[in-house]
Amino acid sequence: MGEKTVGCALEMYKKYAMTSLSAVIITVNQEKKIAKTIEALKALTNDIVVVDSGSTDLTRKVARAAGANVLERPWTGYSEQKNFGNQWAKYDWILSVDDDEVVSPELIESIKQAFTPAPEADAYDLPFRTVFAGKLIRFGGWNPESHVRIFNKKKIQWNTDAVHEGLTLKPEHIVKKLTGYVHHYTVDTPEQFIDKTDRYSTLFAEKGRKIGKKASFIKVYLSPAFRFLVEYIFKFGFLDGYYGWFIAKENARYTYLKYKKLR
Repeated sequence: MGEKTVGCALEMYKKYAMTSLSAVIITVNQEKKIAKTIEALKALTNDIVVVDSGSTDLTRKVARAAGANVLERPWTGYSEQKNFGNQWAKYDWILSVDDDEVVSPELIESIKQAFTPAPEADAYDLPFRTVFAGKLIRFGGWNPESHVRIFNKKKIQWNTDAVHEGLTLKPEHIVKKLTGYVHHYTVDTPEQFIDKTDRYSTLFAEKGRKIGKKASFIKVYLSPAFRFLVEYIFKFGFLDGYYGWFIAKENARYTYLKYKKLR
């Protein structure tokens, strides 16, 4: 009778227990934001891996105090840092979050439902919302936005792109969409976004030159204008006020710079 009761209890546990997943974060000099990122993740997992690439502030100390397993590794690129963190994760399922992103309570519940008792997909696509200099951006080129950030590391890894890294998803992989949001606290000031534009456009050009990519006159001079028109007018960026204009303008500048540097 006792063994039967134990067996029934185990079956009930398997039926209602959530499949475990790990959270992996790559970071550098993010002492002001990373604690908020980690605290939100604690509602989902007891395994939070932080890969730090040489922070000179208190990022590592803050992350450890928040309960993360902090690893130090010299910077070798977005994908390599993330894949390194995945190797140290306890569980096969990975939730990849940047150090300035916070999962919402609604998304946490959606993940729990999808992983109880076990996920029915190979990866999950998460909706995103951007908070720019303290303002929630609802329109423009960043909306709607979603990224595949939950995946089984035994089947899927990060590619080796220098910028805008992606996952090695295959046609046979099943990808499902979840509800709720990842809130991306992208920059604190417009000046930070300008610096980011300059840095990312250089990375794009360096990568493009390595693979023999070319930039035509149309790409350099007409693509930026078209991008601004689409984001600010057709995607209603103007409804976000000054920041809507600034983001559309800066995204157009990024398009110009990446192709100009490529030439």
